[in-house]
Order: sequence, then structure tokens, then C-alpha cells
Amino acid sequence: MYKLHFVNGRSLIIDLHLNGKTVLVIGAGNEALKRIKLLESEDCKIIVIGEKPNPEIIKLSKQKKIKLEKTKFTSTQILKKLKPFLVIASTSDLSVNQKIIDAAKKMKILAYASDSPDSSDISYLSIINHKNTIKVGISTSGSSPIMAKTIKSKTEKFLQKNISKTDLELIKIQKFARNESRKFISSQIERKKFLYAIMNDKRVKELLKDGKYMRIRTVIKKMVKDWK
Repeated sequence: MYKLHFVNGRSLIIDLHLNGKTVLVIGAGNEALKRIKLLESEDCKIIVIGEKPNPEIIKLSKQKKIKLEKTKFTSTQILKKLKPFLVIASTSDLSVNQKIIDAAKKMKILAYASDSPDSSDISYLSIINHKNTIKVGISTSGSSPIMAKTIKSKTEKFLQKNISKTDLELIKIQKFARNESRKFISSQIERKKFLYAIMNDKRVKELLKDGKYMRIRTVIKKMVKDWK
């Protein structure tokens, strides 16, 4: 999950991994649904608390994609009970959302509310997922979601025009090369040199041009064993 994480008034764009972690969504209306949709692919445990859930949220609950507690939120003590990694305050009451954020901060839990960007620990980025290989996050630090979407559209067109199939395959090749290099090259500096050597290797370039990706893996395995 891609966020803009605020630290001492400054911002840091990070990739927040939620795999296996618990995310608590308080509120079950349209705003909650938007956030849940963004969480679906994160392989995290989503718990939703809301008295009158959106029909789509009920559907997700029946599909076992989320856990829904169809009840009114009454106390921040639920945070102590569930101990989520992240809490999303999405009720229709701004003061309640702020109360949730304040309680979460005291418990060292990351917190977010769309109606309170200055108090939130994170901001959602407008994400571009290019061919399920390259991800680009667009942020205006909460200043203008509309402009973030506009810039996202322009950036998507640029990526489609300028990122080739070869570039995408090279990413996969580099991932394989990194994994292989860790088996035989102990020095991080040397591993970096090896990865650059792969990028510039004539054999790899020719094989890449011919689409012989499995052959490239064989070449990489030999190169890494011979690396000195």
C-alpha cells in the first residue's frame, strides 16, 4: 500500500507493506468502501465496524474478504482489544474521526481519516499500476486530490508511450539476477557491480532481443558463479 507518511511535519513517500497485518476500518459507508477497495489486494486482515454498512461492504463480508461487525462504534477501547497495525476513521462525524486518530496515536497505531489530513499519519497516493510491474504514486500531500488524479492521467499516458516491453522484462531479469547474486556474492558493492554487468552484457541484450528469457537465466547463473 502506497502512502505519504508524515514525520515531524515532513513527508516521506513509502511503500507500506500490510501483508498479514490487521487494518481496522471504523465506519461502513461510501468513504469506508473506497478505502476497503484499496486494501483488497494487500493481503491484510480487514475488520470493519459500522451500524449501517454499505451493501457492497455487506457483500464483501459474505465473500469472506473482510470481517464486518454490524454495530455502532461507541468506544476507542476497541483499538486496545484488536491492536490493529492501521486504523482508518471513516465515520460521518468529524469529531469522532478525530477522537479515533488521537486514541490511535497514543497507542502507537498508524491512523488515517480523509477529513483530517493534517492529523493523519498517512495520505493515500493516486497509484498507477503499469502492467503489474511498475507502480508510480502521485501525491499533492492532501492539497488537491482532483489535481492528483489529473496528473495521474497524464503520467499514465507517458508511461504507456515510453516504457517498452524490454524495460518490463529487464525488471524481471534483474529480480532473478539479484536473487542469484545473493547466493554467491557476499559483498553488496560487488552484487551491485554484477547487476550492472548484467544490464550491459552483450549476450543478455541479444537474447533479450530474441525473447529468449529462460536462456538469459542460464547465462546469469553461469556469470554469477564465475564472478570474482
